[in-house]
Amino acid sequence: MAILIPNLEAAKAAKQKPTEGEIFLLEFLSTHFDEQAEVYFQPCFNGDRPDIVLMSPKAGVIIIEVKDWNLGLYSVDEKNKWVVNLPSGKQTVKSPFAQVFAYKKNFFDIHVNGLLEKSLKNEAFFKVIKTYVYFHHGSKAAIDQLYEPHINRLRAESRENEESFREKRIDFDRYERKREGISRAKRKFERDAALSLHKANISKISFPITSKESIFDESVYSEFKRLLSPPYHYASEGKPPNYTEKQKRLIQSASKARVKICGLAGSGKTVVLAGRAVNAHKRHGGRVLILTFNITLGSYIHDSISAVREDFPWSAFDISNYHRFITIALNNSDIPIEVPEHLRYDGTNRDIARKISLQREQYFEDTYYSNTRVFEGVEIDAKYDTILIDEIQDYKPEWIKIIRSYFLEENGEMILFGDEKQNIYKRALDEERRSKVVEGFGRWEKLTKSFRYAAESPIIPLVESFQKAFLLENYEVDRDESFQLSLTNIGIQSYGIFDATEMGKLAKEIISIAKNNNIHPNDISIISSQEEILRSLDNVLRNSELHRERTLCSFPSHEVTKHPKYSESYEKISRAKKMGFNLNSGVMKLSSTHSFKGFESPFVFLLINSNDSPEMVFTGLTRAKENLMILLEKNSPYLDFFSKHLSKVEVVT
Repeated sequence: MAILIPNLEAAKAAKQKPTEGEIFLLEFLSTHFDEQAEVYFQPCFNGDRPDIVLMSPKAGVIIIEVKDWNLGLYSVDEKNKWVVNLPSGKQTVKSPFAQVFAYKKNFFDIHVNGLLEKSLKNEAFFKVIKTYVYFHHGSKAAIDQLYEPHINRLRAESRENEESFREKRIDFDRYERKREGISRAKRKFERDAALSLHKANISKISFPITSKESIFDESVYSEFKRLLSPPYHYASEGKPPNYTEKQKRLIQSASKARVKICGLAGSGKTVVLAGRAVNAHKRHGGRVLILTFNITLGSYIHDSISAVREDFPWSAFDISNYHRFITIALNNSDIPIEVPEHLRYDGTNRDIARKISLQREQYFEDTYYSNTRVFEGVEIDAKYDTILIDEIQDYKPEWIKIIRSYFLEENGEMILFGDEKQNIYKRALDEERRSKVVEGFGRWEKLTKSFRYAAESPIIPLVESFQKAFLLENYEVDRDESFQLSLTNIGIQSYGIFDATEMGKLAKEIISIAKNNNIHPNDISIISSQEEILRSLDNVLRNSELHRERTLCSFPSHEVTKHPKYSESYEKISRAKKMGFNLNSGVMKLSSTHSFKGFESPFVFLLINSNDSPEMVFTGLTRAKENLMILLEKNSPYLDFFSKHLSKVEVVT
């Protein structure tokens, strides 16, 4: 029997009860497939909530949308749009096929790391996910009634088109355009008819992959499995909290609260955010919005909330980065995002595509994302009882005003979290030398004890010394209250010189250090402010005859950037890679410093470029938990500092 997640009894007891059709289908699937198959009911997939998802190692994924509709009340028009016939009149409804196709597209574009890249390289990879729509009260006759009239109509139009061409009433170009249009429309109707399930044909459900050489490999399967979490979180799934007294106070939710929380790296800001998010929902039973600037942090915050030992529905939490949230809000408010003609480009020149992309981003920023009047006069239906914003030092004051003015309930609370010394975007600071935000949030609540490092870790005095040397003029220096001076040298703390043109030598040294010190690949993160350097390094790590390392990157790979479709899909691919970035992927990770903000890693190889700001370097330094290897260009302005504080290793020869 297949594994049901959650089991049928738990699914029936859930707050959102399964429909008659969903129960029937779950019971069928559990007996129709073997124990290799996993059947997920209403999984919470980064905001998407498909009805049922089936997955099996090497066999792929199936997404099923379930409808308990009386199909006699429904019809499909010539454009394949669904219409329901109500006593009050006809009403357009969203096509269940458009819905299930959207889930599949999001899996590739947003959710599952690696899918989009794999599908670009191999078009067959798009077939690893199969889709169906199950009509519980449907029948073959009812489904035929929806589609056969249109298929027959298009067949007649096709015959008429061919006859007109033979009799020379239309030229070839007109004939060909109409032929393609008819063929395209006909394929859509035939496709939807073929993907329609009812009780009599339900046994035709099958996984997409049957060959022995599966393209649905272990890495993709594991990523799906990690993200397909049950819709309800139970206290037994969390970990016992171990809050400090200050953290216990800060996780308490309160109506109308306005709080700013800052702290040094590893002081538990994300722990407090997660605890407060859950407590907020427990207090008011409403919705909680969690915003970041960094796209990659979404899954990390989700995992932090999952660690809280409380019962709660995942649907209560919306986790997003600012720009994605505003984009969805604009769409929901019927505010069109219009792109001027001069900012459109469909060509293949990568330099031109990138240049226009940057110009387009600036236009969007000025017109929509930083425009405090963009939602003026619009009635916002989806407001939040609690809004928590992480990495506030990356935010513009205009963004905070937009969120507070349009999306916070009248009695809602709004809490801001940040570390001003990670101010890599050079935002304005206030009189406390902290991130400058809108008024009304009081003074900063400070977390001054780090839990990232062992008490005697040499990383702590290194970070403090760096602050005094490079950041003292603009920022307040934070001293870790947990630090205890010790003669013990924990882990690896060293520096070396690297040449950006010698990636082979650098890759060899990184692998050598990792193997000599028995460091698991999952514990290694390589970060830099320059994606191009990381992309070259990643290419060598994976493809050199000496290494063949498996990696996970927060940016598109070298192979993808060379793909013909890359230019037109640049923004989509980059976003997908960031959203799919996962610290516990089991492999070595490479990330830009921008994307790694908020994360931590047992062993960090930090590549410092000559033009990196002190804030950029500080952000990189504070990502390491135990081991830190600094790699500098030979003309780096930071070379003298690190040579005085760390031992040198020869990275290149």
